[in-house]
Amino acid sequence: MSGQDVEKVALAAVGCTQFVMGHNRSGKFGMVKEAFAMRSALGDIPSGPGHDLIQAAKDHLSGDNDSGPNVDATDKDLMISTGRAYIDGVLPVLASLPADAAENVRTWLLGVAQNVAEASKDKGGSDKVSPEEAAAIDELRTLLAG
Repeated sequence: MSGQDVEKVALAAVGCTQFVMGHNRSGKFGMVKEAFAMRSALGDIPSGPGHDLIQAAKDHLSGDNDSGPNVDATDKDLMISTGRAYIDGVLPVLASLPADAAENVRTWLLGVAQNVAEASKDKGGSDKVSPEEAAAIDELRTLLAG
């Protein structure tokens, strides 16, 4: 595994977070809760053939107390487009992995997205995961499948 692959997987975790947050309509406190949810989800590293790559990506994001690149959380379109770009960047890495390792990494990335979506309700909403966030996760699933 190369350092470049590790960085692309780490950025994809950030991208999944930003993509879901771009579809969330919560207030500032909800956005903060979702950002913290990404940090929490990073620790949920599944066992399996992608474990070492996932662990390295988590360590990359945890280094220097940095959770990855920042983007203006008030600009939902920018969050979505930046998130998608980070996800597009990991696709060649996933394609180069053995199928079981790639699936392990995909499952982890989707788990990060799910954890972020569940962190706060939309303004005026009662669903733990809004329909927009659920649709975003479905779209992520499709994007990550390549």
